[in-house]
Amino acid sequence: MSALKAKENKIWITRPYDPDVVARLAKQTGVSPLVAQALVARKTTEPEKILLFLAPPNLARGLYAPERLPGCADAARVLADAVRAGKKIVVYGDYDVDGMTATAILLQAIQTVGGNVGYYVPNRLEEGYGLNSATLKRLRDDENADVVVTVDCGITSLKEAEYAREIGLELIVTDHHTPIVDPETGKQILPNAAAIAHPRLEVDGLAPYPCPELCGAAVALKLAWGLGKEMAGGENTSPEMREFLVRAVGLAALGTIADVVPLQDENRTLVRFALARSFISDMPLGLKYLIEVAGINPNKKLTSEDVGFSIAPRLNAAGREVLHERSPKDEEDERNWQIAKSLLENPCRLAVAGQMGLASLGVELLVTDRPERARELAPFVNNLNATRQKLERKIMADALKMIEEDFADAPAFVLASRDWHPGVVGVVAGRLAERFYRPTVMIALRNADPSAGSARGVPDSNFNLYDAFDACSEHLERFGGHAAAAGLGIKEANIPAFRAAFCDYVEDRFSPQERVPKLYLDGEFPFSALNFQAVSDLDKMSPFGAENPRPIFAAYGVSLVGQARRVGGGKPKPGAPPGEQPVGRTFSGRFRQFHDERRAVAFGCGDWVDEMNALVEADPNVKFDVAYQVVFNDYFGQVELRLQDWRVAE
Repeated sequence: MSALKAKENKIWITRPYDPDVVARLAKQTGVSPLVAQALVARKTTEPEKILLFLAPPNLARGLYAPERLPGCADAARVLADAVRAGKKIVVYGDYDVDGMTATAILLQAIQTVGGNVGYYVPNRLEEGYGLNSATLKRLRDDENADVVVTVDCGITSLKEAEYAREIGLELIVTDHHTPIVDPETGKQILPNAAAIAHPRLEVDGLAPYPCPELCGAAVALKLAWGLGKEMAGGENTSPEMREFLVRAVGLAALGTIADVVPLQDENRTLVRFALARSFISDMPLGLKYLIEVAGINPNKKLTSEDVGFSIAPRLNAAGREVLHERSPKDEEDERNWQIAKSLLENPCRLAVAGQMGLASLGVELLVTDRPERARELAPFVNNLNATRQKLERKIMADALKMIEEDFADAPAFVLASRDWHPGVVGVVAGRLAERFYRPTVMIALRNADPSAGSARGVPDSNFNLYDAFDACSEHLERFGGHAAAAGLGIKEANIPAFRAAFCDYVEDRFSPQERVPKLYLDGEFPFSALNFQAVSDLDKMSPFGAENPRPIFAAYGVSLVGQARRVGGGKPKPGAPPGEQPVGRTFSGRFRQFHDERRAVAFGCGDWVDEMNALVEADPNVKFDVAYQVVFNDYFGQVELRLQDWRVAE
């Protein structure tokens, strides 16, 4: 078996905790010892903080006033003046879920206060990320736009901001991405806009924002709140606006989960409130239909994992423009493209005319109040996700082959191909970075330079992709993003030099010891203690996500019962030979520890089946250690393991 196909050996690290502290906190707070153990292992040891962390969500206590967000008060005043003056306002969004939800929030907020507003979402492949000068001119000349408000973009669009000013557009920037910094002075270099709202904006006399890791949709929610207060002329908003803001928390939470920002502080409040209320009583009509066609149980209470792994990828597929380079031989893709053209030719009345980016349909799905339109959009978006998955599997296979043949020992991966779809390479880069624990850059080459690429950093590490790109910027045409995820534009001829410089940077700042995958455990938890009460107790720590992962426990010396199986490969193809039949991508098996058995699944880990079965065949008495999350399977009505890793027991 190829070393690249074999399971990566991870270092298991049990988070340290003091049993006496766990017992004391469990008694003081009334939480179960299991939850107390997990919280202590994550360095949450103060009773007051534990009770606050686990308390029911409260928007009044858990959200900071919008005027505390740097620049938000100014942006709200400028926007309110534009609304009162009857100016034509265009919300300029982004094509990922964060950008779509941010667009939907601000669009509906301006509508609620009576503004003359439309929205525009750029085409990822034709216009690229952020403001586009040609598009700004078209908005000014053809749409008579007076004001453009960016959401989830714009903070690095220096030239485009100057151009907007030249052609008479008033620009308001709302963003959360990393601003450009002058290397000599250390000061932020900002676009020349009428107002800028950004959680990490440096404003003289204003204290740093308490929750700087907001996503774009949360920033848009803050501006919507500030706009409501400004229009009402006081601390409160109108009842209509207040009702909208409560509904909009669900959209902000969707963007928060999808953008993988830390689920702490204000972000945790947004997501907890949405899961407890917004996604139950205030779900947008289009999302209801999307959940239905996605096969998610409509009676099931949604979790952050449902949103992150089932809903967000479907919306994201629209922004990835997966039909842009479709094969004319693929009948399904061609059929979807005909549907796309029909939908784009009959856009939402709030959409700026002439948009050809499919992300605009994602925004429409979030804002439509027409059931017949929602029923058209939801299955279309769901089908786009199936196309995205097909492209992703092919790119992943290509990339693994490249790594095995040419880059197996490299400290980082910089991979490029003409056969890759630029809207999908970022997803694959993330999977490779997680699998090999190395920073990964994926470039989709095109005939016209520069080509676009996406990069992902290493999970649970201090490696900063943005800083790395900044250090290698002489080889790039453009770049932007965060510490963990970034994008770039590069000429094909510069790729070898960039690869060398990037790998050197990684080699100097990310040692081989750090590049070994690590798995952090919250302690040992035997099968005998696995029951519904344990799951219920642990779920009190939810929502789970970035910086609050679902606890992972270990069980040692367990046996595989029978054989493990591959599941989830799709429907069999009638008449196709065995080699062309779908292969299950999910591991499924049963484990026994003493007298207790538990079912375990591992999504996307079908290769583990062959490895584990081979070990059992060679030695029927072999024992395993398993690292797992404990969940309740609603379909089977039982507690089961979500397998994270395994190894042969010593």
